[in-house]
Amino acid sequence: MTKQPEPSRYSTVSQVAQSILALGESDRYEFKRDVDVVTPKLLAALANWVSLDPTREAAHLLVGVDEAEDEETGLVYGVPFGLSKGLDKAVARIQDMASKTRPIPVDVRIIEEGVDQATPFLRVEIRPSMAPHFDDEGRRQTRQGRSTRALTDDELLGVYLDREAGSFAARFRQTTTELQSAVGVVGGQVDQIAAGIEKNIAEPIARMTATAEEAADAAHSAASAADSANAAADTATYEVEHVQRLVRELQEVVDDLDDESHQSLVYRVVQLRRKVWWNFAVDTHQRTSAWANKLTDELRDLLAGDVSVEPARNSWELDVWQDMLRDRGEQRHSRGTQKWWAAAIEEVQDFLKDPVYAGPDLPDLRAALQADFDHEVDDPESVTNQFRALLDDD
Repeated sequence: MTKQPEPSRYSTVSQVAQSILALGESDRYEFKRDVDVVTPKLLAALANWVSLDPTREAAHLLVGVDEAEDEETGLVYGVPFGLSKGLDKAVARIQDMASKTRPIPVDVRIIEEGVDQATPFLRVEIRPSMAPHFDDEGRRQTRQGRSTRALTDDELLGVYLDREAGSFAARFRQTTTELQSAVGVVGGQVDQIAAGIEKNIAEPIARMTATAEEAADAAHSAASAADSANAAADTATYEVEHVQRLVRELQEVVDDLDDESHQSLVYRVVQLRRKVWWNFAVDTHQRTSAWANKLTDELRDLLAGDVSVEPARNSWELDVWQDMLRDRGEQRHSRGTQKWWAAAIEEVQDFLKDPVYAGPDLPDLRAALQADFDHEVDDPESVTNQFRALLDDD
């Protein structure tokens, strides 16, 4: 089941915030008594700290919190101090500082804590959006314990490679859509698959071989010649254009081919059915009428049924549910009304009952040519020429 989003406002102090206060400051948790000390430099450093390790989800900044020391244990913990300028101005300040981080603003989520108590404060979750982040002075820094330091050359290179690899993988995945379709639906068309492999695997391997030595030299230069974090970033940006051709090209194709295997298709159908069921529950849980119960039973029958072992059937079903979810996203507030769900369920029932692709539209070309041969041949918008254009697309 999809995790419910966390509220952005608590009348008392949430359990999450209580845990952070008890743990005290670290590289993961930062306390600030005054919102005025929150700067683009600080937010960029926290976002960069997250980007250095794929297991990290977010850094946490508590604003309006002071530090205290336990007299018996000597441990430092956080104590809510309050916000002298009020919650609204503090929120606006943090959002303004986040907008000044580069190259695009870091992702910040602000949770108001203890709003009905004497000392409310803010809990800010910071995530990278396009690491490495920096401020207007070009400082690319990260957290180390309770202080900050410049990102090393190796760290900068790693962050750039991760970022560019993700972007490249998305573009590469888009170019292999036809190959995925051939493997997932028409598994017997060996010639098409072979052509796809030649284009998407053999050619990238050749390019990998040609650029490997240049990429290695560029990476070495980035590490040895950079005198500062800025110089390392500039060098890394240049060499990433070459190294990204080495990153995941072959693995992405192999993974995508595997995604279209029988087992993977079945798993994707199951996951997509769960997503549909979740969205239906979100949209209709407040409805208690007999009609709502009837829709629930009908959709459950569709979603809880056995999954076919036929790849073509599963690919068809994936398209049907994906079309439904896309249409739901286009509804008001990206939610389907009860009326919309009723129509959508009825349409899906028809689609899944007898899955077929629509045949081609065949206009009466003979009659058109007999009526006015010259017009049909010379006019690019004529029925005849429009139909011929469809043949030329093959």
